[in-house]
Order: sequence, then C-alpha cells, then structure tokens
Amino acid sequence: MIEKPELETRKRVYEIVSQSPGVHLREIERLSSLPLGVVRYHLERLQREELIFAEEDRYFKRFFPKNRIPNVSTNTMAVLRQESLRRIMLQLLAEPGSTHQQLRNAMVLPASTLSTYLSILMKKNVVRRERRGRENLYYVVDEEAVMKVLLVYRPSFLDKLVDHAIALYLERQ
Repeated sequence: MIEKPELETRKRVYEIVSQSPGVHLREIERLSSLPLGVVRYHLERLQREELIFAEEDRYFKRFFPKNRIPNVSTNTMAVLRQESLRRIMLQLLAEPGSTHQQLRNAMVLPASTLSTYLSILMKKNVVRRERRGRENLYYVVDEEAVMKVLLVYRPSFLDKLVDHAIALYLERQ
C-alpha cells in the first residue's frame, strides 16, 4: 500500500524528533527541508496523537518523542542540543570538579558568559556546584544519563568532542 504524501511528511518529522530529542522548530525545518507551516502542522498533529510532546526551554519550544530514554530528563537532552552548553558538559565530563577559571581557560569564554551558562545548567539541574574553600567546583549531576544520551544519539550531534567524551568515559569504567 502506498502512503499518502501527508503521512510520509509526518513520518519524516517524527523521525527527526525521535533521532534528535530536544530539537526545536527551526532545526526541524532545516533538517526536513519542509516549509515552516508544514512542520508546525505535523508537529501539532503528532502532539495530538500523543507520539511526541513539547517543552518550553527559554527561547525555544523543544520536541521529544514519547518513547525517549527511560530515567533521562528532558533537561539533559535539551542542554545537549545547545552547542555552548554541550561543550561545557563535555568539559565537565572530561575534567570533573573543574573550577570557573579552569573552565574559562579550557572553553576560551569570557567570565560573564561562562557564569551565565553555568547558571542555566545549574537551574536545569544537570550541573552542580560544590564549594571548597574559596573556590566553586562544578560537576555533571548524572554522568550516566548524559552518556546514555550521547551514545544513543551520537550521530545527531556531529561533534568530535562528543566522541572524545565517550572515549574518556568508557576508559574510566
């Protein structure tokens, strides 16, 4: 049986959301090469059919499949979809307990920008801060959950740092 073009299109949108949980509207538009209105229509239909769900994330609405990785928060997936936040997470996986200064040096970011990013990560409860004397040390809250997302969705990140973080994590196990 030949599928209707509308169903093929919806299937394509669903596959993008399934392969890249936490993806936002404009990224789905880019990945699918479909007009924005068509993407919106199919996302709404998929939500009504309860195959996907959406969550607000600061400036974006992010989409997730209903059958995502068990025990992994949508915050973890959403954070890993943002390059700057993902880079910080990967750095903290490689060097747990890094100080603000160490992160600044490794990331080559202005102090205020790094502070903003760390604040976002802590609000989303994916990074925690420990006070040691006069310094703050930063850690990934759930390394295993982050690694699950990186391993399962590795092809959707297209990032050499992800491969490096996975290799380091596997070496420590």
